Amino acid sequence: MDALKRIDGLVLYPALNSSIGIFRYFETLWKLLVIRIKSNPDYYVLGFRGYEIFWIVRAITLGKPLILDHMMSPYDSLLNEAQRIKKGGLADRVVYAYERSILWCSDKILVDTAINKEYFAKLFQIDPEKICPVHVGTDEDLFKKSPSYERADGQYSFQVFFYGSFLPLHGIDIMLKAASIIRDLPIQFTLLGGRGKDLADFHQMMSELELENVEHREWVDYEELPKWIQRADICLGGPFGNTGQARRVVTGKTFQFLAMGKPTIIGEIDHDYGFEDKRNCLLVCQGNPQALADAIVWCFHHRSKLGEIGNQGWGLYRREFSVDRIQNSIQVLFQ
Repeated sequence: MDALKRIDGLVLYPALNSSIGIFRYFETLWKLLVIRIKSNPDYYVLGFRGYEIFWIVRAITLGKPLILDHMMSPYDSLLNEAQRIKKGGLADRVVYAYERSILWCSDKILVDTAINKEYFAKLFQIDPEKICPVHVGTDEDLFKKSPSYERADGQYSFQVFFYGSFLPLHGIDIMLKAASIIRDLPIQFTLLGGRGKDLADFHQMMSELELENVEHREWVDYEELPKWIQRADICLGGPFGNTGQARRVVTGKTFQFLAMGKPTIIGEIDHDYGFEDKRNCLLVCQGNPQALADAIVWCFHHRSKLGEIGNQGWGLYRREFSVDRIQNSIQVLFQ
């Protein structure tokens, strides 16, 4: 939305919900209907995640181009990541058919990486010309470069930070095993997030590994995240899970960390986005606790180099992943 607002000659009419639960759908649809009647825009963008209300939105916007933000595939997530549906079963066929119909009936589709463009085009038999890769970016008013944090002396002299929903692609087990490998060093991991079975699995592994160098909190307010990021010496952008989805994405938190000028450890994917190991980030192969542990230990022993790595990462963000760059990517959709 920030990028859309910067496009010359484009007027943005947001239909955003303030309520939660099922009421958010009715509120959003009502606002969309009012906008259609009063302003009749030339284009419509259905943001993530609009799968549940797609067909009502399609009906309201009939006759106008509809752009779908397809940042994540429900079918791929349920089948391959969470493994909640069985390959070849009824649920498999129903979810696949529903998602494919949505993609077919969208005029343009936004995805987060070029790898996902290729993957979704093949998986759902979609014309790749209608799929547009656009980086996730971040809220640059909230996540911005700030002075280094001065930490009071304590038990741990080096802080490693991660937050997320503990999905399989994140590789929480990889992080915990890495923490176990380097438990004898004064390095503390702070992990925020988790829910449901993923959180239960996390606590079970924490207990099995008897980790004392890992602090966990289930929740902090979104606006508080920059403070936690600023306190860290290094941040874990990941993904480390080595799942299918993990090998196709750059996480949103990676962009947040880079935008704040923090040295970030990133899981390698098969696409060159300008990440250079020990220059603008730390790159590690996914699914490898030892590789992650080695990268953290390298950072611990080379703290004098982390500031420059963070600065170079910030420069890469400004050049390739910023809101201005996103504007350049999406404005061609409205020409």
